Amino acid sequence: MSQQALSVKTLSAILQQLQAENLELQKYSSAQRSVIESLERRVGRSLQAIQHYLSPIDGSLEAHDNWQTYLNLMQHEISSLCDLMADAMLLQKLEAGKVDIRLESIALDSLLASVTRHLLATKDGSTARLICETTPPLPSILADRELTESVLTELLARSMKYSDPDSPVVLAVESVAGQVLLRITAQRFAPQGDRDFATEVLLCCRQIEIQNGQVSCKHHTNGLQTVVVSLPVSE
Repeated sequence: MSQQALSVKTLSAILQQLQAENLELQKYSSAQRSVIESLERRVGRSLQAIQHYLSPIDGSLEAHDNWQTYLNLMQHEISSLCDLMADAMLLQKLEAGKVDIRLESIALDSLLASVTRHLLATKDGSTARLICETTPPLPSILADRELTESVLTELLARSMKYSDPDSPVVLAVESVAGQVLLRITAQRFAPQGDRDFATEVLLCCRQIEIQNGQVSCKHHTNGLQTVVVSLPVSE
């Protein structure tokens, strides 16, 4: 093979590598933009809510008896906002490489037990709202255990909190082409009236994506919503 042919082949390989890196940068930039825009909307709504709770306190004397109620509502909103900022800061540290991502082989049955045990054990003997659809034996996944547990716990907690009390939540597991799909289907993952998936769910997506997984969200015609967490099977 001539020197010219070798040069053309080398340049072609370099060009393909640059195109692949550029595509990854575009995906990262798009994801970052989505997170920032969602955070801006979420913080704006929280500030509006706090202002709404402050207004009666600044009003007539008749509202003074309800100060404690308004203060409790404000405290809840502020606490939620602080949790959101903490999650956002953790994500930034993970993406900047300031926090190690420890990928390891994790037994899926053990992982699911740790995030569902408290939801399956009802105190009053009533039927649990969480329905787990799994078929053993379950494969192991390659993931960061702490991050994955945190994401699944957050998604399950939101689905239970914002869905109607009599609406079940379904956690289904399927292994397809070297990937494990964890599907959480519920009535809602955000307060009623919020048509978008919450900023907290978007942050969950990024925490899965940075460990080589994917998250997708879908609205169904029957009003239900599904969040699918996809992680690679451990060889």
